[in-house]
Amino acid sequence: MHGTLYPVLAALAWAATGYRLLSTHRRGPAAPARRAVTNALALLAITFTVSTPAVWTFADRLTGVNNVAALVAHLCVVAFSTTIQVLLLWWAEPTTARRRARHRQLVLGTVALVLLGLFVTAGPTESRNTDFVATYADRPHFAVYLLAYLTAFAAGLMDIIRICWPYARLVGAGWLRTGLRTTTAGAAVGLVYCTVRALDIVEAAAGWNVHRGEALVPLSSSIGALLVILGLTMPAWGPRLTVAADTADRVRLLHQLHPLWHALSTAVPAVRLTPDRAGQWRPAERLHRRVVEIYDARLALRPYLSEAVGERARRRGEASGLRDDELAALVEAAKLRAALAAVSAELRPRRPEQPATPDPALDEVREMRQLARVARAFAHSPLVADAALETVNDH
Repeated sequence: MHGTLYPVLAALAWAATGYRLLSTHRRGPAAPARRAVTNALALLAITFTVSTPAVWTFADRLTGVNNVAALVAHLCVVAFSTTIQVLLLWWAEPTTARRRARHRQLVLGTVALVLLGLFVTAGPTESRNTDFVATYADRPHFAVYLLAYLTAFAAGLMDIIRICWPYARLVGAGWLRTGLRTTTAGAAVGLVYCTVRALDIVEAAAGWNVHRGEALVPLSSSIGALLVILGLTMPAWGPRLTVAADTADRVRLLHQLHPLWHALSTAVPAVRLTPDRAGQWRPAERLHRRVVEIYDARLALRPYLSEAVGERARRRGEASGLRDDELAALVEAAKLRAALAAVSAELRPRRPEQPATPDPALDEVREMRQLARVARAFAHSPLVADAALETVNDH
């Protein structure tokens, strides 16, 4: 599991780090909070890189120090925790962030020196690239080393939760809030990892089987890191995802409106607008133009629209179980289909209706969705087809 999850997380963290560096290069000198995000991602990347069994073994051979990758990984984890705290301080409390960040950096330096000293004095070990902690948790120096590491890491995670969750409630709804809550979830999962490692120390002291909980270590560390990576980068890529989703939604609406638009603009070709060259392929502009053309065509067909047709369609729709927006869409589609049938049959125009205007209770997106319902009923409802046939027969 270490050989599968850790390389994937390392690659993801390196990719996120590279993206942040490129973004910083384009924007110019980075603010402290932006630098903290990049540093945190880089520390995660180093952690999972050196924790990968193949890299761990290579580091042992290169340095001649068995399990030196464990020391590097643990130092990076503690530094990562501190960096996230500094980041959140810059976000949540910018006026005091610099002073409080220095305090946390001083604590980090102290913990790093303690871990280094304990690692060196703990004595020689054999290379253990997947179960180092479980193997040596019964050694007193390593037990103290692990306690210092876990205390610093867990304290950082709890501080992340303490700062992140309340601050998420203060920011407006959006990707920053989602990112903060995702980071909080990652920190909570990280506490599971700390708990498992703390139990290793207790079980080793009691002479129990320390390896029983090892399966949870790569899972909790990987899931926690993944959530943190997503949470930290979400404010950057989230809005682009929203834009992509909006574009896909507009393309879908264009497709749904096509039957209604094609029928109306074919019957009333004068409503077709000359597309702007620059925007003729942009879904947002195409959709806006299509909606305008539909309303213009309906305006031109006013003399052929029949309230009687609409009332019949309403009664039949209610009998079929349609309600609210779906029923309103059926009525409108029936009137439009009947009007087109009347034009095609060259029937005498009826008394003009009032022109249709968008419902003021609906915003632009909801209005487009309602038009899409009209288009679906226009193209597929047998009740709408019956309305067109009855219009011709009635005359």
